[in-house]
Amino acid sequence: MSTIKVDTIATRTGSGNITASNTIAGTSATLSGTLGVTGATTLAGTTVSNSTLLMSSSLMQFSGNISLPNVGACLFRPAADTIAFGINNGQRVSVNQHGLLFGTDTAAANALDDYEEGTWTPSIGGSGATYTNQQGLYVKVGRYVCAVFDITVNARNSGSANELHGFPFTANNGVSPAMGVYSGHISFYSGISQNVYSLDMYIINGQTYAYFTGHTTASGNIGNSLSVWQNNARILGTVHYFAN
Repeated sequence: MSTIKVDTIATRTGSGNITASNTIAGTSATLSGTLGVTGATTLAGTTVSNSTLLMSSSLMQFSGNISLPNVGACLFRPAADTIAFGINNGQRVSVNQHGLLFGTDTAAANALDDYEEGTWTPSIGGSGATYTNQQGLYVKVGRYVCAVFDITVNARNSGSANELHGFPFTANNGVSPAMGVYSGHISFYSGISQNVYSLDMYIINGQTYAYFTGHTTASGNIGNSLSVWQNNARILGTVHYFAN
């Protein structure tokens, strides 16, 4: 096997495959078509202009702490196990093991680790109740849960008279800081068993069901755990609480 040594060459033109087992050193190279690279590749000062960088079954790994570059938009690594997105030389968001953080915030308690929307089925608990309507929607942002419902009892039978069951998450579930109770609001009710001046509800820490409360008179007397359900009773409302 022989070696061909070239000190200076202005233009290289050819077709087919080039295989290199050691090092190719040079000032610049222009390639068209597909460049296949096996193994580790180090790029310094590389620009992809008016083109698309495609990565199939691959990953992009960042190492070393890199400060925010002074460029229009970029991905960078401001700290260990963190990827950040910057625009106009300002950090806008970052992602770490705790979730999504805004700006330059690094507090684990402020990280958004969950967002979801879904449905749930409100019921009155107990047994034997039948329903004309059971509708429930929820949004969960981090630990915060907003659950709305519309329920009409056809026949209560041996079902609960004072509870609403089926909430999609357990209230707080022992996570600190904890509140003992979270409140809800009733926007409409009809056919309930109590003659009330106003009606509201609350959910207690550690539970997935709520109680009804309200003013039984205009003078302000408050009844807790009010019995409201009977045949053909309908209630629409919203409960706000924190889950784990």
